[in-house]
Amino acid sequence: MTIVDPVPIDVGRPMVLLRLGYRRPSQVPAKTARLIDEVMEQGRSRLAPKAIYREVAVAVPEAGVTVIGETLRSTSRSVYDRFARCRAVFVFAATVGPALEDWGHELLDAGEMTRSLLIDAFGSAAATALGMTIEALAGRSFRDRGLVATKRYAPGYGDWDLADQTPLLALLDAARIGIRLTEHHLMLPAKSITGVVGGALPNPAP
Repeated sequence: MTIVDPVPIDVGRPMVLLRLGYRRPSQVPAKTARLIDEVMEQGRSRLAPKAIYREVAVAVPEAGVTVIGETLRSTSRSVYDRFARCRAVFVFAATVGPALEDWGHELLDAGEMTRSLLIDAFGSAAATALGMTIEALAGRSFRDRGLVATKRYAPGYGDWDLADQTPLLALLDAARIGIRLTEHHLMLPAKSITGVVGGALPNPAP
């Protein structure tokens, strides 16, 4: 088990704009652009990106069944198709921490809905950047051993039951970085992510 605290991430303005539905900076009204810059400047100091990860075995004891780390058993077809050829999987959980979310709630309670929405977009962009950083780490680890990394996949994607967040986080002991689940299997802090990246043998040359 490895904990990375802090995880170095770069939350670019284009990522935030995309979260807000803007494809080009020229689409952003001047007043909104100034608010975005303010939120990003103040928001960066409230980010506390951290991650916990480990590499575990993956097995397919029968068609359509995938067992990750001996304790997470899934009958998801998409999970089976994605990891059936993998020799191992890299499992992680990561969060940007609670401070940014708390700030957004404070502003919302004060009636500053626009700033609160911008903070939420910035937090989502930060979580995306965090996932990309950890996914790249997994990819490098597998490439060093001649394996091909799959794209990140997690409970809630496709037909993978969101309830499998429970055994996945237990497999990681994600409480060590402050992540917990609600009764509906949603993560707190809200800007938290999980992921499973597989390492497969390359396809043989034709």
